[in-house]
Amino acid sequence: MSDGLLADLGHLARASGVGIDVRSDRLTVADRLVDVATALGSDPLDWVLTGGEDHALAATFPPSAPLPEGWVRVGGVEDVRDPGGPRVTVDGRPYERKTGWEHWR
Repeated sequence: MSDGLLADLGHLARASGVGIDVRSDRLTVADRLVDVATALGSDPLDWVLTGGEDHALAATFPPSAPLPEGWVRVGGVEDVRDPGGPRVTVDGRPYERKTGWEHWR
């Protein structure tokens, strides 16, 4: 992800007309990141969800498919047929903070 995990998943969700829910308990937060974020009074999980320039890949696989080596299932995709439209949630709830870098806003 280059613009932040939530921002880039938001691009995918809107382009595909789906909802994506990220499970925070499936994300890895490095100990050093916890140390630095805590020292600065920030939430390390927020940095993992919205920080940019990580250059990781996101992909979708059928729920029953085994993941390729090195991949981690961090959430799920669902068809969206409600007025809220395509969206990204964290642990089933909207993320109330900025979701990442916005180039033209």
